[in-house]
Amino acid sequence: MTNAKELTDTLIFRAKNLIEFKVETEVPEDFSFNGQVPFDLKIKDNMMTAKVWAVDFDEAARRLNEYLESNRDVD
Repeated sequence: MTNAKELTDTLIFRAKNLIEFKVETEVPEDFSFNGQVPFDLKIKDNMMTAKVWAVDFDEAARRLNEYLESNRDVD
């Protein structure tokens, strides 16, 4: 179990170390906008560019992929 100090330290670390990353990917065929977009997102010529705040690039890419997965147009 995480205690209050560890949680506070983790939150402070994240706040001090967040960086805006530019993540680019092809627009998935089954992508559709559903609800709010949590990033500055642009689509041009079937390419999606998102500005994602994260501690490292891997986290930024994971957050974008999670968003894309949650916005698939499935029938």
